Amino acid sequence: MKEGLFLNGVFEGVLEEILSSIDNSSEKVFYLQPYSEKYITLLKDTNLSMMNRIPMYISTTKNLRNISYIAEIVGWEDKNKISKIRLEKLNEFIQKYQPGENEIYLKNKNGRPCTNLISIINLCKLDNQLSVSNLTKLSDNLPLKPRTQAGGFSYVKPLLINHQPIETYQKDVYDERLQQETIDSKKLDHNTRLERLKHANRKPEIIEIITRGYKRNPDVIVEVLHRANGKCEHCGRSAPFMRSSDNTPYLEVHHMKSLSEDGEDTIENAIAVCPNCHKEFHFGKKT
Repeated sequence: MKEGLFLNGVFEGVLEEILSSIDNSSEKVFYLQPYSEKYITLLKDTNLSMMNRIPMYISTTKNLRNISYIAEIVGWEDKNKISKIRLEKLNEFIQKYQPGENEIYLKNKNGRPCTNLISIINLCKLDNQLSVSNLTKLSDNLPLKPRTQAGGFSYVKPLLINHQPIETYQKDVYDERLQQETIDSKKLDHNTRLERLKHANRKPEIIEIITRGYKRNPDVIVEVLHRANGKCEHCGRSAPFMRSSDNTPYLEVHHMKSLSEDGEDTIENAIAVCPNCHKEFHFGKKT
């Protein structure tokens, strides 16, 4: 499966009503009615069914930055072409299982036509919500940016989360945990590690790592690199390679007093260093 759909800003009440109506049969079909009058061509052009499903990722109107719900899409209908008999059956279902929706509406509150009727199953609320930026757009392979207003949709690559809650770690906590586990691994003998590797998962599980950073001043970066003139200001060697983006010497800007320790983002507190020296500053033995 190469495609998924992100739906931006659904009313949480609509989703919670569906969850409350799910009985022992988790694959009962429910309906979502985006306000958009624009065709969701991914659904329109796909022969959707119980055997051919597309994953859906959903943010809510109150939390546009995170994926709060996931579901599977098993059908799509053009509201403009729904027959009268079909519409009556749909409304009977809505009034029984999704009464908050009241009916299959053909126009939104502004009087504009609503085109898409989406059939979903297996709606699930994530205990550990995932940032929208974890989704990758199909159009350009870039991370999806959270929107500031509800509405609209995006075609994205599927996430392999399989309806399971995703563990979330602060980056420093995760790094510390991994470092300790690595130290513990070093204490084992070679054969024990090889035996553990035989039973280990070949593909790592997906987790969400949350990090806090600092809004850097680009003028500081450019001026420090200009001052270095292609040479590491620590070891004095030339930059190890040229950047593919602009053919300039590749050096990294390091703060002598780190920003996390109240260091200033200034050219006086920063030097341009090669990647090797930069790693030494952060991980090398202090001398």
